[in-house]
Amino acid sequence: MARTDASQANGWIPEPTTGEVLTRIYETSAVERVARRVQMNSPSVRVPRFEHEGASIVPEGGLIPVQDATLDTVLVEASKFADRFTVSIEDDRDAVVSLVNSFKASWADSYARKLDNACLGVTAASTGPGTDVPFTSVYAAVAAGAGVTALGAAGAPRNLQYEDLVTAFDNLEQGDNFGNLVVVAHPAFAGQLRNLKDASGVRVVDQPLGAGLPTIFGYSLVFSKGARTSATATQSPTGNPLLIVGNRSQMILGVLDGPESAAADFRWEYDEREVKMRARRGFAVADPDAFQVLEKVA
Repeated sequence: MARTDASQANGWIPEPTTGEVLTRIYETSAVERVARRVQMNSPSVRVPRFEHEGASIVPEGGLIPVQDATLDTVLVEASKFADRFTVSIEDDRDAVVSLVNSFKASWADSYARKLDNACLGVTAASTGPGTDVPFTSVYAAVAAGAGVTALGAAGAPRNLQYEDLVTAFDNLEQGDNFGNLVVVAHPAFAGQLRNLKDASGVRVVDQPLGAGLPTIFGYSLVFSKGARTSATATQSPTGNPLLIVGNRSQMILGVLDGPESAAADFRWEYDEREVKMRARRGFAVADPDAFQVLEKVA
């Protein structure tokens, strides 16, 4: 049965932009940081993908041709990430505030990792909003084609090599999705990337995982603990680590609302208060050909 959401103005308070919750999310979630953000005003939205035949050169006074444009769209449907917990308001006021803030920060970290896993590493196609496979991830979308490269075979994995990165970038740079590239990798690749060198002995990763923003061939490198394969979305995936090279504009993150919190008296006869956290997000891969995935086989 369809439900009407009447909660948008019912006590939900957006987390401050400079607060710990958003800071934790942006530090933990690669998707929140690098994906193309689209504001959603309803639980589902179709994001246009505009394709045309190109630009024409017209002499002065000449007839300007009509392009046969193809208006294509990709469907983005929001799913709700939400949890609640109870605190006793009999405790010292400062202790209650500290406990609530600690819960929010912990929830933000779990949400960020689960969102990334749902968007990057779940191996199955989406089963719909509100399920444990809410989106078709980058891995699932790319695996349907020829964009996933296994590093070794089952029982005989191998380390990441310089040629693996060169091939992945080359496949994208020769196509229509060149530009705006980004690398998203699981931290399991960090040690190999730190020591990876080309034939001349030059390190592949600029500022190899130091204080600065690392890059590979000039493109930004971000890490995500959610970039592992998993049958369903989880905050602690245990599958194969992934390194994804792709056009960030083709990763569409729909933002409906949140992260936000709400609090209300709960079981008032026991002096308890309930706090809720939620964020509603949608995700879609606009073009699977815009990605190359390196999978570290277990």
